[in-house]
Amino acid sequence: MIAPPAEVAGLINTFYVIETAEERVAEPVPAYSAQLVIMVRGQTRFTFAHGQTAASSTITINAPQMRAAQCVIEGPALQIGASLTHIGWQRLAGLPADAVHDQLIPAEAVLTPDQITMLENAAAACRAGRIAPEELCAPLAAVVAAAPFTPRAEHNAVAEAILHWLASSLDPKVADLHASVGVSPRQLQRICRRYFGVAPAQVLKRFRALRAAMVLAQPGLSQEVHDRLMETFFDQAHLIRDIRRYTGRTPSQLRQESLGRSLLDPAAHGDAGAPLKSAAE
Repeated sequence: MIAPPAEVAGLINTFYVIETAEERVAEPVPAYSAQLVIMVRGQTRFTFAHGQTAASSTITINAPQMRAAQCVIEGPALQIGASLTHIGWQRLAGLPADAVHDQLIPAEAVLTPDQITMLENAAAACRAGRIAPEELCAPLAAVVAAAPFTPRAEHNAVAEAILHWLASSLDPKVADLHASVGVSPRQLQRICRRYFGVAPAQVLKRFRALRAAMVLAQPGLSQEVHDRLMETFFDQAHLIRDIRRYTGRTPSQLRQESLGRSLLDPAAHGDAGAPLKSAAE
């Protein structure tokens, strides 16, 4: 994980580098926010929850995921990605998450020809060993910083309020969100669907499952945090079902050493992982 520079900190959760010498690695990909990825070597094949399949290109854009996807990395592979915030996705693509999700989007549908050429040239330079993988973060940041869309200020304010609400505790109440925003319940639902893909209650359900998965996959987090998160689920069956839906794994599988455990680092999930640090302190 590589922290983004200050100028794009509100648009990018984190940069990341994934490299493997294996010829084939099969891993479920959690329900991430949108991703902008440079594939230097190898290829990644996705099977999304609704059954659609897609393969990565040199420049790959993964729309926001509402559910986990099955993924096969064909290696040796090297990829450098930017995990976009929900506001970052609206700034870069301007596409509603409830209309465009769980799919790969052609780079030319979002980026300019010059931006695609710049990123492809950077990938070629890295492939040839002229620059290190970490140096690809700079052109990725430049593309995101130049994001062409300007969402309505009141919509961004509601999205920020939703993020603040999600980060306020491990189990925030939907009523508290309604009380904190200056829009009607119908407007709140509509804006939440555009930025997060679903209504607030479903966003909370997804974030709660991802947080529980992070705790199970990161044994360094305290037992107190573990117990508090487990208490947010009605019973064990709901815990297993939701974790499987949003991470593609069972709770016991999260404890096994794998690439999937690193994909559940709280830093990779931005706002979903935000309360874990403060809860553990």
